[in-house]
Amino acid sequence: MIRPAWLILLVAAFVAVAGCKKRSVVISDPSSAAPTTYPVGNATVRGTVTLLGKPPTMAIIPNHPCHDGAPQLTEESVVSDSSGHLQNVIVYIENAPAAPAVAGLVPVTLNQINCQYVPHVLALRKGQTLHVTTGDPTLHNVHGSCIDNPAFNFALVAAGQSRDLSFAIPERFPIQCDVHPWMKAYMQVFSHPWFCVTDKHGRYVLQNVPAGSYTLVAWQEKYGVQRQTIVVRDGQTTDQDLAFKSGL
Repeated sequence: MIRPAWLILLVAAFVAVAGCKKRSVVISDPSSAAPTTYPVGNATVRGTVTLLGKPPTMAIIPNHPCHDGAPQLTEESVVSDSSGHLQNVIVYIENAPAAPAVAGLVPVTLNQINCQYVPHVLALRKGQTLHVTTGDPTLHNVHGSCIDNPAFNFALVAAGQSRDLSFAIPERFPIQCDVHPWMKAYMQVFSHPWFCVTDKHGRYVLQNVPAGSYTLVAWQEKYGVQRQTIVVRDGQTTDQDLAFKSGL
């Protein structure tokens, strides 16, 4: 396939970046003083996130496969099961106390498979490693549009290549591939451990939550934010479902 000149120049620039020996980027915020202690509770908050109304039809992406055998793709802005339970929703405690950095956290992986980011939505703690890799035998670039952390943009040009990142400032931002513009993911960085992303049946679980009154937040890329006040009691489980309206 013949590529336009601008794409050839883009590939050359990305290959130069990908060829650097430095394989890890640590983004620091020296102005922030992390607490040395924070409350660790023994309560659980759990529930299900549901879409009320008819889910929108996800478009078939006109994917010109980035490699032989790559399947047809479907847009992922709304993913739900047959009961309307929403996957890929970030659920977290908004007014949780900040926590110090913790050594030894398992890295969170963002993969690129058949011209899609996997997973589509992910979350991690500040200082935790984001391991970006690719399973595709073709060029991708990973472009994170951070605001509070420095933005990043680098290339992975062959299956098995990877780069590790970490972030010091909590924020939510999109990640995209400029070569394949349908490739998008969303990531949120937290200063505490009370967050998760809903599974394929819309379920979430927050563990070891300290007792207290909190604002529980659910964020979904198309429908925005839902908030719910909850009261967490020591040693107990708080069940709290959340819902978005499709408008259909």
